[in-house]
Amino acid sequence: MKAFIVLTTAVFIVLVNCKIDRYCDLSCDYVTENVSHTVCDRENVSCGPSEKCGPNFEILHLDDSTRQYVVNLHNYFRNKVAIGNESRNDQPSAANMMIMNYNHELENIAQCWANACNGNPLIHDHCRRTEEYEHVGQNLGVINSSVSDFDLKKTMKKLVTLWYDEVEIFKNEWINETDDRGPEFIVGHYTQMVWADTYEIGCAASYYTSNSSNKTWHHLLLVCNYGPGGNYLGLPVYEVGEPCSNCPWNLQSNKKYEGLCGQSKYSPTGNTTVDLETMQLELTENNSLDDV
Repeated sequence: MKAFIVLTTAVFIVLVNCKIDRYCDLSCDYVTENVSHTVCDRENVSCGPSEKCGPNFEILHLDDSTRQYVVNLHNYFRNKVAIGNESRNDQPSAANMMIMNYNHELENIAQCWANACNGNPLIHDHCRRTEEYEHVGQNLGVINSSVSDFDLKKTMKKLVTLWYDEVEIFKNEWINETDDRGPEFIVGHYTQMVWADTYEIGCAASYYTSNSSNKTWHHLLLVCNYGPGGNYLGLPVYEVGEPCSNCPWNLQSNKKYEGLCGQSKYSPTGNTTVDLETMQLELTENNSLDDV
């Protein structure tokens, strides 16, 4: 069984029922001039599949359990850093890291882009903002496999964990100032995941196939959008200090994730509770590429 994974992140420099004009009126001139919003740009296909997607395209719809799972993954990792438990490169604790909650509009815009099947190579959309968030961050990941039996939750955990594992090359002094550190230090996935001021996420996934050298490849593309976005050049990733010692808006520490500021707002139906010790055990024992 063969598989390989590709990741990319955005650094700051279906939707048939949505009101397209609302997005067409949103400006992203701070990115580049005359760039149109993703939803507006893909209006002609109602955010459906592009020609790149091929005949086997499928939207991998996230249910409430999966949405909560990706939130839990992010909060687990954010909390690990915030309380000073990330020993790799001695990451300091965070005084102001927010709890992460789910945002369906971010998911819808992410799905619009995932449906374009830009996973080989990974390409970011230029304008994904909302009325609330002028800057929306983005992490991308794709698994390319010789087989098609993807498990969405396991694949999401694999990709999110790989984003976070960039901490292995992230020097702790970089916390105080975000910069483009060149191709040898790709850390933007990690910094977006633990950007203190980001507090909402929405993710989407798509499946499609391609042919190369008379072989069929199966692709699972994951798009996660973050609001408000992080990775602002020149700004700190988070404020170093005692956990929750300088929470924004006088928020209190989270009851479950004691290093994060604020309370969880998104509560989908079903049992989606993830015990921190169980999560840690799963991530340690099952974070292998062999089971793709």
